[in-house]
Amino acid sequence: MGIAVLGVILMMCSCGKDKDNAKKTESTESTESTESTESTENTDSTEAEKDTESEKGTENAKDTKDTDAETTKKTGRSKDSKNKNLLAGMERVEQYDFQGALESFESALLNNEDAELTYRGQGIAYMGLGNYAEAEKAFLRSIANAQGTPTALIYDTNYYLASAYMKQGKYADAEQIYSAVIGLKKKEKDAYYLRACAVLLQGRYEDAVADFEKAFSLDPGDLELVTDAYVEMQAAGYAEQGKSYLQKFMTQKEKNLKDGEKGIIYFYLEDYENARKYLDPFVNGTDAKLSLILGQTYEKLGDMNYASVVYQTYLGSNEPDAAIYNSLGICLMNQGKYAEAVAAFESGIAMGASDYLQELKFNMIVANEYTGNFSQAKTMMQEYLQTYPDDARAKKENEFLKTR
Repeated sequence: MGIAVLGVILMMCSCGKDKDNAKKTESTESTESTESTESTENTDSTEAEKDTESEKGTENAKDTKDTDAETTKKTGRSKDSKNKNLLAGMERVEQYDFQGALESFESALLNNEDAELTYRGQGIAYMGLGNYAEAEKAFLRSIANAQGTPTALIYDTNYYLASAYMKQGKYADAEQIYSAVIGLKKKEKDAYYLRACAVLLQGRYEDAVADFEKAFSLDPGDLELVTDAYVEMQAAGYAEQGKSYLQKFMTQKEKNLKDGEKGIIYFYLEDYENARKYLDPFVNGTDAKLSLILGQTYEKLGDMNYASVVYQTYLGSNEPDAAIYNSLGICLMNQGKYAEAVAAFESGIAMGASDYLQELKFNMIVANEYTGNFSQAKTMMQEYLQTYPDDARAKKENEFLKTR
């Protein structure tokens, strides 16, 4: 008998075990910082916060898409003409054309193409559109169509399913999946991390701590894991406890830490003077993440002008970066430079598909509102809602625009 639903089978295997776990990415809707703004005060979500909803367990479809090559590697199935609609759908996912991807996946189902992969792709597209209830259904169908023993693809789809649960606030359901994964993979760092996130959101602080610490023990040198855990704990109201992990990491690894890593830790510890001290040498560097955090450090210090200089310096010397265009635009809005902000967001959008495309588009609408260009903002909002019809924030903003 093949495994139909990994989550269910694994729960059967590990029932009676009370382990906790977690992974990072799904975190919570509160750490999903595509929120940049009606007001621009929550606009300095850090790059690491962005990574939290990023892929360490796959979470939002911005970062949860696979290339055809990756799909082939995971499944051992070659790209053939039989699955042409499926492959076209995955290509559209890569381009962040989620509506178009759904059309291709629907054609794939009508043509009896690979059901497991098609439903999985469908779920990813729904995640990209923010329709997590439909994503959940699609991932369950994908798992139900799986054959044989657990494969990398089945584990991956279960992570997607857990992500859909997290997005809907079904934290106990997500926890069951992570526990099931741990039941078969005792050293799955990401599952422990993500289970900790799910458990934390259910108010079980001690259980969450046990899972976070298990994840840390499996990869003691992973700074990103520790900073992401801090972001989760901060969002849940345990900022001071989260800082203790950062401080412990600093103490244990200090001799081997690079200046950039020290700067990142100080940033999260809210010691912005020391963060600036260690990050300033990277102002002309090539590391986008360090430039982002350096810019955000200056924003926290109240120096918006120099923060803008940091972002512009990076963009002037390196390949275009959507995240930095987005941060630059937000910084400019905070300075009341709305026309310049529009230009920054336009530059980021012009790059095409990126993890920040949706946020850039939303922010450009808001920036146009601030310039008084309501006609343009209305047009852009209608286009935005066609692409992201389930964005509650945009729906609310659209109601405001109707009054202008």
